[in-house]
Amino acid sequence: MKTQVPMSADQKAVQQVIMDVLESDSIYNVERLDHLYSDGMQITRVSRDGSTITMGKEQLLQFLMDKRARNTANSRPLRANTDFHHIEVNGEQAQVLMTREMKLLGTQERTLYSICLTKMNRHWKVVKETLVART
Repeated sequence: MKTQVPMSADQKAVQQVIMDVLESDSIYNVERLDHLYSDGMQITRVSRDGSTITMGKEQLLQFLMDKRARNTANSRPLRANTDFHHIEVNGEQAQVLMTREMKLLGTQERTLYSICLTKMNRHWKVVKETLVART
């Protein structure tokens, strides 16, 4: 059985930002994501075969806008199971480790996420995401 340690206010705030990112991403809310990601944000995804894709904020937002445009008629929020494993806050820096399981590109996939955030002007912003597809 897992022992749950109560989260600090900062940990709860970071978790809420991540929940906002996940919800906004699932419905292609690019405008909201623009505020949740830092300008220099970078995302790196490692697929099951070991290949990697890296995108900056503008590339990611454009990818989601294109996807939203193609899926307007039948777009539904992407449903996923998310397990938060660890949320660490050190002053103005935070890291989240979590696993998401979702049907992506037609196949069910479990992905491990490592997300780094920085507090900017009293608001947490995502600065880096690393995703590793699992079997």
